[in-house]
Amino acid sequence: MTPGLTFTIDKSSVAIIIDQDDIRPIGTAFIFIQPHWAVTAKHVVLREGIPRENLQLLLTSNLKFPAKVLYAHPSTDLAVLSVPDCPCKFPLFPAHHGFSGSDGLATAGYAPSKTVGNSYSIVVNFVPSFSAERRERSEGYEDVVVFESNFTEGGHSGGPVFGSGGGVVGVMIEHSETGKSRATSLAPLLRHWHKRCERLAAF
Repeated sequence: MTPGLTFTIDKSSVAIIIDQDDIRPIGTAFIFIQPHWAVTAKHVVLREGIPRENLQLLLTSNLKFPAKVLYAHPSTDLAVLSVPDCPCKFPLFPAHHGFSGSDGLATAGYAPSKTVGNSYSIVVNFVPSFSAERRERSEGYEDVVVFESNFTEGGHSGGPVFGSGGGVVGVMIEHSETGKSRATSLAPLLRHWHKRCERLAAF
């Protein structure tokens, strides 16, 4: 797939997000942990703080599946979508950038520059080097992976950043045409989502 970083994933595990109220796709999502859960960036699926109502995931097979905002993290740019009919058999799983070492990373996401008419593309790019920064949050901290922005496009928002073995080390949240791109760790989502599921299970 890329020099120094090779792995195989289910072709249905990364998808383009469409809002039927918009002309063009609005970002990227990936199937995570469960076949009916997709993770993306919160800013992609919320408009002025309100969940978008007419979301769909467009897979590489050109099939579309209805999606609904299931959960939005209160302080980080992360959200979970419910995709009941998604055909993905092998969802992606979490990893940590600290284990990637010299193998580098890989980004995957919707590429507006590759759009021809209504034909949309997901591209994968190899990221040879990166750095990490830590942001303090009220409920803990957020690890952010930083790398040159020429490895992503604006449509990559919400897409996965892969480390060694194909584990997801981050979710794309920021892209700058002339600077840096950033991907946030899944750890805050996993911590907060786990606690929420525990509370729901108690009823």
